[in-house]
Amino acid sequence: MAILFIKLVRRLVSAMGAIASALLILLVMLMCYNVIARYAFSASSIGLEELSWHAYATIFLFGIPYALQSGSHVRVDLLFEKMSLRNQQLVDLVGTALFLIPTCLVIIVTGWQFTIAAYQLGAQPDSVGQFFNQLVSTGIGERSQDPGGLLNRWLIKAVIPVSFLFLLLAAIAALMEKWIEFRGGKPDGSSDGPSQSKSGASVT
Repeated sequence: MAILFIKLVRRLVSAMGAIASALLILLVMLMCYNVIARYAFSASSIGLEELSWHAYATIFLFGIPYALQSGSHVRVDLLFEKMSLRNQQLVDLVGTALFLIPTCLVIIVTGWQFTIAAYQLGAQPDSVGQFFNQLVSTGIGERSQDPGGLLNRWLIKAVIPVSFLFLLLAAIAALMEKWIEFRGGKPDGSSDGPSQSKSGASVT
């Protein structure tokens, strides 16, 4: 069951990484358009500028779970790299359980409250049809204070609890994976039997 959970989380987090990669391409296109429009045609769009900020924030937040899963996050290795493999696994277990997971829970709760507060500003829709109509017309909840700015700021704020929810799942999967490795197993469910050498070749 743990192996299936780890594999499922890996797929979900990899999908988030793919979304972040696609948004990065969109961000480059938006920035190029804004620069050309401003300096070549003396025109600019506040909405597109805000959209580029939101895209950057989404890339950063969606990239956090993927960075944890792929091991590409920044870590202080001055002491860690000098430890034995078992002590490294123990540090990862304790750090994930005592610091990363509680931090994720706090940010999920506060981020959700942050999103709800932004959504509840102003007139609220009474039906599903009115929700979508208001979403694309006057907007729901908090909006940009600048003329021509974006509506529905609760959408970008909702990225915060969503990204940390996936980070929480990635942290739990990493915790399970490190625990399996700490006990001498492998996260993919395989194990080194007595008839195999360290390289995986059969011993005759």
